[in-house]
Order: sequence, then structure tokens, then C-alpha cells
Amino acid sequence: MFNIILIILLALLVIIIPSLQLFTDFYYSFVIFIVLLILLTTISLLKINLKVKIIILAIICILFKNNFLIIGKTFTYVYKAAYINTLSNRKDDSDLRDIVRKIYLPHLKIKTNFNNLPTKPSIMVCNYCNDRLENLACILIPKDMAIMMRDGLKKTTKLHKLVKWPIFTGEKNNYENTKKEITEHINQGRSIFTYITKYPRDLPNFITKIRTGIFSIAKELDIPITLVAIDYIDIKYNIIPEQNFQIEIGDTFKVDNVQLSIHKARKFFRNTMTKFINEKYLI
Repeated sequence: MFNIILIILLALLVIIIPSLQLFTDFYYSFVIFIVLLILLTTISLLKINLKVKIIILAIICILFKNNFLIIGKTFTYVYKAAYINTLSNRKDDSDLRDIVRKIYLPHLKIKTNFNNLPTKPSIMVCNYCNDRLENLACILIPKDMAIMMRDGLKKTTKLHKLVKWPIFTGEKNNYENTKKEITEHINQGRSIFTYITKYPRDLPNFITKIRTGIFSIAKELDIPITLVAIDYIDIKYNIIPEQNFQIEIGDTFKVDNVQLSIHKARKFFRNTMTKFINEKYLI
């Protein structure tokens, strides 16, 4: 009976572990560590032949190699960035950019067209693909950027300990304060990065409602918009296979008409994300 319970627990852990591997915050890595510890303990307690235990461990390690490596690297590098090489010791996010690149490589083949980035500061608007490791991908953009995020993320993700220039926006009545912060960063030569779509309900190229406020701000402050599309990480049977991961920099333009600009952004996101899907496993 005890052995059956352990086998059921083992099966549950194999399901649970992949769902934990893409947390963006090192805080949750402790939870992942505990789950992995339980997994190893469960296998060691199973009343089966030692060779069989080794085979089970080998199969799990092979199947979830990328998962485990990403967990380990996320914990190690992000912990160092947040608590060892703290914000006070960093002049910009270039060190964090190197860390994020190390987390992604060699599990993902990163493809970018950063040569299309504007030379002058702009407001970079991006699709929100998934609430996972993809959230860190914007750091890879080789620009000094102030990154806009909700106030609530201070408690849930601690990203303010990582990003050099966060702009925290309240849920309501923060329009004027946001405009002020954006103006200050632009005047200091920094671009602004913000997600403007909601979590995709179906496929990554299903573009949900687009937030309009940032386009109105761009028009009022006469700051150009730059379109950015960030890829998604494909998971097959809870396993992360090696795959392409793209960041596409689109047009930079002035907002003369808010609704037309939103339509342009939606079309760019839909077409580019469709391209990412089609090219996910192309060599």
C-alpha cells in the first residue's frame, strides 16, 4: 500500500514539476526546490530495485533536462541579480540582460532584429504572451528602458528588485502620474517598455483587448511608438523542447490617430505571432 501511495505521488510530481519550471521570480524557486526534494525522496523510498530507481531518475532527467536547467539557472542568476549584485551597484540593466540571456541559452535559439530599433527614445508597446519566463525576455532588448508594470507586482514578483527603472502604475486614477514618469525617463534618454495586450486565451496569435491609454499618452506627449512582438515558449507534454524564440521589432511611428494606431498594433501582433508559430521549430 505504501509503495502504491509513493507511485501515485511520483506521478503527481512529474505532472506538477513542469508547471512550476517557468516562474519568473526566484521567490518561487524555493517552492520548486522543495518539490524536487520531495521527488527525490519519493524515488529513494520506493521499494523497488536500485537499478530501476536509477533508470527512473535518468528518464526524468533526460525528459525534463531543459526544465530543470532553467529552474536552476533562474534561481542562481536572478538571486544574484536581486540580492548580491543589487540595483545600487548597477548603472543600468546590462548585467541583468546578460543574466537573462544565460537563462534562455542554450535551451532556446534566440532570433532578433534589434537593428530595427530606433536611435531615439520611444514608447515600446508589446504583446503579453504568457505569465512565465517570457516576461523576462524584454530585458534582452539592448536599450536603456523604464519598464511599466502594475503596483501589485511588487508583492507577487519582486521585479522592482531586478529592474533598474520600473514604472509602477496603479489600477485607476494614475494617468497623470504615469505621464509625468514617462516624460522624466524620455528626457533622460530612456525608452519606455509596456505590455498592452492581455493574456491570450487560446493561441498566442489570438490578440485580446488592447490597452489604449499608452497611445493617448504618446499622442499627448508627442513620443513615437515602437511595436515589439515577443515569442512564446512552446511546451509539449509539459516538456520544454529546444526551439526558436524570436523578438521582432516593428515600425516606429507618431500617434496621430489613437484608434488607427491601435489597429496597426493589433495587426502587427497577430501577423508576427503567427509567423513565430510557423517558425517555432524551423532550423
